[in-house]
Amino acid sequence: MNHEESKKYLYFLILVLALVCVGLVMVYSASHPIAAQKFKDPSHFLKNHFIRLALGSLLFALGAAVPYRRWARWGRLGILVSFVLLALVLIPGPQRSTINHATRWLRFGSFRFQPVDFVRLFVIFYLADALTRKEELLSNFKEGVLPQVLVLGVIAGMLFLQPDLGSMLMLLTVAAVLLITGGVPLKFFAPILAVAPLGFIFIQDYQRLRILRYFESVFHGEPVSYQVGQSLVGLGKGGFWGVGLDNSIQKLHFLPEPFSDFIFAILGEEFGFLGTFLVLTAFLAVIFFGYRTAQRARSKEGLLIAVGITSTIALYAFVNVGVVTSLLPTKGLPMPFISYGGTFQVTVLWGIGILYNIMREGAAEEEPPAVRQRAPKARAAWVQS
Repeated sequence: MNHEESKKYLYFLILVLALVCVGLVMVYSASHPIAAQKFKDPSHFLKNHFIRLALGSLLFALGAAVPYRRWARWGRLGILVSFVLLALVLIPGPQRSTINHATRWLRFGSFRFQPVDFVRLFVIFYLADALTRKEELLSNFKEGVLPQVLVLGVIAGMLFLQPDLGSMLMLLTVAAVLLITGGVPLKFFAPILAVAPLGFIFIQDYQRLRILRYFESVFHGEPVSYQVGQSLVGLGKGGFWGVGLDNSIQKLHFLPEPFSDFIFAILGEEFGFLGTFLVLTAFLAVIFFGYRTAQRARSKEGLLIAVGITSTIALYAFVNVGVVTSLLPTKGLPMPFISYGGTFQVTVLWGIGILYNIMREGAAEEEPPAVRQRAPKARAAWVQS
């Protein structure tokens, strides 16, 4: 790796670190009034967040140290683990944990985590491996694509039963991006898109009502929900410069759980348009580095893993902003690096470590001919896009 490339990757890590630090500051600012009232400790949520970031940092180091091809090689094992974890969430018992009326967590003693956050990465590893091994079969739906579709269908069904519609849709969106990038013909997606609207019949009543309220709000120009209304009030109060760090009014019991899914609203209130613009610019830069890494990856596995991880960060960041600003239906999805995080932030940092590993290997401008021939379809599709 030459000096110029080293500087670029250092900038990437600095951007990630900056977003993590912004998250630490905002988690404390948005949570300490609630923490002081509920736990008599203003830094309660900050301490928990810091512990999770420390665990995420260890996984970042692991991801950066282990060659990324090994994660792809272990993809099928990861899918088996995913089936077991998601099944444990569905089976009644002490291993399940319920938060805010949703049962999506597993608990082992004092340790609690959300399996879907690990499943998301395992799916990326699995598809990177499968689409590489079956590259010459992808034009044959039955042999090349159907096994992956069945795996995704089972995982989606298990998430649907939790129910966790938001995570299911995000996972399927990332999977679709990988399938297209990997060389699966677009014609295979037509039947899926044709029957997808039928899913509206089977979703929960409150989920259906949430979607209908969103479209109603679009036509009437009203906030989708109370939470979104309060987040818009906070963003409006922030103006251009913001009201100043720790001077938010909305976090004082007006905006429910302001340190998690709606933390962007508190960021906008305290740091204004300028603060949100800088944060979103940092996200765009991280995403640019991620897709640039995919474009320069030395193998198809590296290309697909980089696309999957980067697309996950991009989707969650901008869907979160879309919900907070009333551009999308209300759904509780965290903002990468910044929201009060459990396993989501841990796995995001793990993914960043793997992305950095792919960056380092792809530093050379030229590729060996054998590698260039290994994934012509995926690389051509990616470059053309």
